[in-house]
Amino acid sequence: MAALFVRSALCAQRQQAHLPVVARLLTSTTAARRATKTPKGSSAAPLAASATTNTARMHLPSFSNEELAEMVENRKVSVHKLETLLEDTQRAVDVRRMVTQRALAKDGNIKNADTAMDDLPHGEFDYRGFYDSIHGTNCEAVIGYMPVPVGVVGPLVVNGQTFRVPMATTEGALLASTNRGCRAITMSDGATSVILKNGMTRAPLVRVPSVAYAAEMKAWIESPENKQALTNAFNSTTRFGRLQDIDVRIAGRNVYVRFACHCGDAMGMNMVTKGTVEALALLNEHFPEAQMIALSGNVCSDKKAAAINWVEGRGRSVVCETILKKNVVENLLHTTVDDMIFVNQNKNLIGSAVAGSLGGFNAHAANIVAALFIATGNDPAQVIESSQCITVLEKEGEDLHMSVSMPSIEIGTVGGGTSLPAQAAALKMLGCQGANREATGANADTLAHVVASSVLAGEISLIAALATNDLLKAHIDLNRKTSSPAEQAQEAVASNTSSAAATGHPSATTTRGMHTSSVVGHAITFGHPSTGGPLNARAASSSAEQAIYYAPGTRLSTFAASGPALPHSVSSSAASADEYGSDGPMLPVP
Repeated sequence: MAALFVRSALCAQRQQAHLPVVARLLTSTTAARRATKTPKGSSAAPLAASATTNTARMHLPSFSNEELAEMVENRKVSVHKLETLLEDTQRAVDVRRMVTQRALAKDGNIKNADTAMDDLPHGEFDYRGFYDSIHGTNCEAVIGYMPVPVGVVGPLVVNGQTFRVPMATTEGALLASTNRGCRAITMSDGATSVILKNGMTRAPLVRVPSVAYAAEMKAWIESPENKQALTNAFNSTTRFGRLQDIDVRIAGRNVYVRFACHCGDAMGMNMVTKGTVEALALLNEHFPEAQMIALSGNVCSDKKAAAINWVEGRGRSVVCETILKKNVVENLLHTTVDDMIFVNQNKNLIGSAVAGSLGGFNAHAANIVAALFIATGNDPAQVIESSQCITVLEKEGEDLHMSVSMPSIEIGTVGGGTSLPAQAAALKMLGCQGANREATGANADTLAHVVASSVLAGEISLIAALATNDLLKAHIDLNRKTSSPAEQAQEAVASNTSSAAATGHPSATTTRGMHTSSVVGHAITFGHPSTGGPLNARAASSSAEQAIYYAPGTRLSTFAASGPALPHSVSSSAASADEYGSDGPMLPVP
């Protein structure tokens, strides 16, 4: 009797409509295995391909950088393959910068596009100037600098504007994946991003003699007249900051007064702290027995995952949406609208709920937020709350409506690391460097829109990759140092031999064709026996193999049964062991 492989999520939720997804993945597995076998008489094909590649490599370096840039712009040469085609990584960077500068000028969204990237180092580095720029401001006891590669994704169309987004990361495949999402958004008429709320917070801890005293203080602060007096005191400390709200929380004799301030184009921690000190001085005049214990009482809440940020927001609260066209999902992302919705529901929503996630109802928002924060000089420690995000996918006719809601994006375009030359250059690329003198806060608003829409692009691409099971292949292709062909052959033989000897099972190359491992067919079965689960299936089976009731922490085992005996009456699809080169069918998962 053939071994069966049943996708666990399908059995658990009885969603039989998605069984074709499993069948399609299994079919892809078979096709991939067969594709790795070289047909007889076809040994000349690789040589022909190699000759074509060598010809391209031999001639492309003879072109000027300007000519190469035109070839990239005309899509005759892939911008992502310049290093390989030119066999010169420095020159590839030079050509790519030229292409990016031309694109920035053509987009027309920023001033002086031809010089916007000048301060982003790409050749010799002015380390003396760099040390001078950070002295007394950004770092103490300096012993050197840490180079981090910076790439660019786009075009990304948001609110009718086109952006080329700089990202700093050491994670291979991240920019390639995000760029695919940017392309999907742009091909679907762009994204729309809105800011719902804006307020950086500081919540000092004030200790009072009694609970009654605490309640009296809370009532006094919430009185409209007194709240206005506190607002005036707060605003007197800054030209740009404006107090938005005061929220009072009490725990015993502790009073936490949470001030929320619009900080213009700054992230605003210093600004809100200065205003808080002045407001507390006024409060102390009316409540002299109150004692300030800490200027930050952790109800802010800064650099920590906190429900108050997820619910109330901190910094800029942003929602970004797009409607991906059906043909874009199928032809660019190589999946379907239904499959992407299915993955998002079961991974980002249900999976995160099972994990008890706090604002983590997304695929990898932190990846994109961190890369943008590092590139633009924003505080990487605030990625914790800034990456809180819920990703929602819904059908819109035949198309896919997709959105990200991010209540706590804490960013600025002035102050801190944003003033360093390289980071300022990244902000110039986005057209939002420094303070906006005409509309206070507009530059930081632009950066918040870019962050949210870039996260949306990253979510699109990763969810699609999960739906098509391409995640592992992308990471191995783009994020793994490759050894020489001889070393690869030796590693494969060693791995093949050791795996077979250790397990007693035949070895087989996985569908990714990237590593060799021992493959054993398993079945995952869900359902309590009272619902017609595995025990009933075992009773109906004549096989000596024993089915198991699968629960968290239990092990998997092979499972064989006839169709009607499967849990929840899920129909079966058998496959021979020979077809997969193992003891049974295998479904590769990321």
